Amino acid sequence: KKKKIIFFYSFRELDPAPNPPHFPSYVIKATLDYISNCHKSKLKSLVAVLSKSPDSFQKILLALCKHASDTNNIYKKHRVLIIYHLFVSLLLKEIKDGLGGAWAFVLRDVIYTLIHHINSR
Repeated sequence: KKKKIIFFYSFRELDPAPNPPHFPSYVIKATLDYISNCHKSKLKSLVAVLSKSPDSFQKILLALCKHASDTNNIYKKHRVLIIYHLFVSLLLKEIKDGLGGAWAFVLRDVIYTLIHHINSR
């Protein structure tokens, strides 16, 4: 009988100390919700606003990936990947709506980024 070993650790224990000013993800999400509520089109979220121009996802994801790959400092790389994770989690909440036709690009980009960062370790 095979035993499965599951490794679990808290990301918070491994996270580098934040650079000031530091805002937790719930504050960032609340701010994004506020900005989207102020947008004249009254779309549900900032992701919905961004989906009106699908290349906006590409620009944000590319900038984050470039920033992560440009640094050799493991703490800075980890910090950028946390930001990438937050943005992707916001996108995944709305992937069922198609993300303005960019859902396939987002999925491919996330898979490619994960493979790239795993292989670079």
